Amino acid sequence: MNYLQHFEIKKVVEACVAGAGDFGRGVLRQARGMEGLAARVAIDVTPERAAEALRFSGVPDAEIMVCHSSEEAAKAWQSGGYVAAGSFEHVQALPFDILVESTGIPEVGGRYAEAALLAGKHVGIATKETESVVGPYLTRLAQRHDRLFTPMDGDQPSLLIGLVTWARTLGFEIIAAGKSSEYDFVWDEAAGSVLCNGVSYPAPGLAELWELPEGAEREAVEARGKALAAIPQISVPDLCEMVNVANATGLGPDLPEFHAMVLRTGEVPTLLDLETHGGVLRGNERLEVFNCLRRPDEISFAGGVFIVVRCEDPHVWSLLRDKGHILSRSGNCAMIYLPRHLLGLEAPISLLDAVLNGRTSGGGQATTPKFDLTARATQAIPAGQRLEMRGHHRHIEGLRPEIHPAAALSPEAKVPFYLLPGAEVVRDIAPNQPITLADVALPDSRLHQLRQEQDRLFHGQDATSTLRESVDSTLD
Repeated sequence: MNYLQHFEIKKVVEACVAGAGDFGRGVLRQARGMEGLAARVAIDVTPERAAEALRFSGVPDAEIMVCHSSEEAAKAWQSGGYVAAGSFEHVQALPFDILVESTGIPEVGGRYAEAALLAGKHVGIATKETESVVGPYLTRLAQRHDRLFTPMDGDQPSLLIGLVTWARTLGFEIIAAGKSSEYDFVWDEAAGSVLCNGVSYPAPGLAELWELPEGAEREAVEARGKALAAIPQISVPDLCEMVNVANATGLGPDLPEFHAMVLRTGEVPTLLDLETHGGVLRGNERLEVFNCLRRPDEISFAGGVFIVVRCEDPHVWSLLRDKGHILSRSGNCAMIYLPRHLLGLEAPISLLDAVLNGRTSGGGQATTPKFDLTARATQAIPAGQRLEMRGHHRHIEGLRPEIHPAAALSPEAKVPFYLLPGAEVVRDIAPNQPITLADVALPDSRLHQLRQEQDRLFHGQDATSTLRESVDSTLD
């Protein structure tokens, strides 16, 4: 595709970036070098932090205006300056085209996305946590207002949806699709250790498991995972991203907790094939995450995305193997992959496509609540404890993520993972127990309310009228 021909730049697309962290700052920086995109509005927890992000993206101090009200924001915009604000409410009346929601906070993401759509803006979502709970509802809300709610290139969901739909367009049989986890497992053979996310772990016996023996690949990979069990092999962000892909594409997990194997890049198509072909999967079109094992001098998968497809023509795929493409040992399947995701630096492609071409980088109308990201206890949790979301990866201590078929909220239903921050445990929870609505009292939040709207829309008796009444009441 020639991207210079893909976009007919009839106007400069104006973006507002909410959450000026790593992703948002990338958008701010990249817009500085583009003719078709401007990002003159930044929001963070304080206007001063938003101003700092604009400054780091190359905006001169003299052009940045710190705004504490809607009136100040309007004046800054009219003067041609850059707006630094601490709240979306202070900027939502400005005439920008699309909100980049990258706060990473589930509740804030829900409030900001809804407010932007009701204000007539498109929304590019990088807060995968929000999307995992109410993405299908926000997609329908956007359609009702002739706007788009879309994931963005730079994050794995959008890139993987692109790869999956590319393969479907070409008629490939997709066996598996997914991503490598964020942090490689880097083996220091001399030290007998593996480095992951800045921490070194002993790796006894890894030398014997480095090469997979012919015919015993599954057993060797299982032993490899056990040898490296001290290293976390699945994370909440990984499964959160995959549930969003599942809802957009219909692909699903082979196991609720995923296989999450420790694999070298060339091993992926051998293990992520059907059991009948020597792999671990029980069926086609399965979502999966793997942990990339490599030496320090080997190229990283860089948290990239992949698909595994069936090799229908042995002659053609033998030719492609000779050109360096990765086939399984059996020659029955091959991996096609993008070993990168560039965060906010490549998100502008999705912003331009949404505003100029009216195209989403996600599933669009195909996005429905097919799966939920849920939680299972890894330890005993007593009644009265409050669940807290912590850290860069938005984890909750004592809980592990799983993906299960979507269900409306009810006492017996598993609770979406990102409705749980701030919830109070109302009865003792045993280790390995899934967290249901009967186990917790959820906080009164807009995200919870939006999820109830989603449940009525997709599981209620009169979904269309429910959505219409909800949106109309909000507009009133």
